[in-house]
Amino acid sequence: MVIYMELIVLYSIIIFSTIIILLYAYLVVEKFHESYINRKKQMFYKEVSDYLDDIASRLDEYEVTDDQLTTLKGFVNDRINREIVEERFLYYLENLKGNISYKLTKLAQDIGLVEYELQKLRSKDMHKVAFACKNLGEIRSKRALNSLLELVDIKVVEVKYNALMALAKIGDEETFIKAFKKLSKTIPLSERSLIEIADSFEGDKIYVYRNLMYLEDEFISSIFIKSAGNYKNTELSDEIAIFLCDENKEKKIAALKALGNMGDNRYVIQIIEFLKDESWEVRAIAAKVLGQLQDSKALIPLVEALSDKQWYVRYNAANSLISIEGGIDLVYDVLEGEDKFAKDIVIAALENKYGYNKAF
Repeated sequence: MVIYMELIVLYSIIIFSTIIILLYAYLVVEKFHESYINRKKQMFYKEVSDYLDDIASRLDEYEVTDDQLTTLKGFVNDRINREIVEERFLYYLENLKGNISYKLTKLAQDIGLVEYELQKLRSKDMHKVAFACKNLGEIRSKRALNSLLELVDIKVVEVKYNALMALAKIGDEETFIKAFKKLSKTIPLSERSLIEIADSFEGDKIYVYRNLMYLEDEFISSIFIKSAGNYKNTELSDEIAIFLCDENKEKKIAALKALGNMGDNRYVIQIIEFLKDESWEVRAIAAKVLGQLQDSKALIPLVEALSDKQWYVRYNAANSLISIEGGIDLVYDVLEGEDKFAKDIVIAALENKYGYNKAF
């Protein structure tokens, strides 16, 4: 029995040692291979990049010749040169705007660069798939729309985020709308990430907002109401204001934030009424938004909100009050009053804005 146990231990050590040796050998080979690829890349980098730079510099005025297309296709068919071509194209697309960017997208399609990225979407390595989504977004080829739309269903956060961002950059309205209609409030993406994607859309934003603000899914609807506020196009103000009367709290808060970001004070009276809302979150946002709108009609209601039972409401009201012209005069009246909560929160707001020495 002892010998048997010793043999098990011995075999375990041998197997473990073999695995370690093989892993080490793999890492060494991988390192040498990477070094070899980098050396080869450096050898061809100047030749390939100079050739591409010359074409890109003339692309706004001249069409690419058949000979140039053949040469570029040859680059794309070679693994090392393809990496150089892709790097340069992504650099051009990031830095060159206007008509030339459309020509670069078409050229990327013609030489097979888009097809290469589409093939990478079939990889089982989700990191590679996400990276391919990112590149396709930078290239902005509509050939990628259907493939990217399919990836929206994947639960991997990195893939889902990059697929949606790519669709935003490509800017096709109908596909972008379809993508968000496929989502639900259980998606593993934060509100901030989704607003960033919505804000990044490069097509007709007003058309997209008008289609997605009214979704029954209150989470997605709220995302696009807030994004519409970030867009700051007052053409949407009346439609956003409709959601102030919505029964759903999230949509109501989204509308308040959007109107605050827009700076449209036509709804200031309606927003003042929300200082008395039953939800403290709504009251707190309303108090903050009134500071953004800078309307003197909000001064007295904000003074009254300094006595709210919720700290966040009082704090936002105090900050808004001291930011509106004429508010400081009312602040001194509060400091001379009997309401301890109101006085404490005003002092905190003044110290936060001016510092203790300057505030007193």
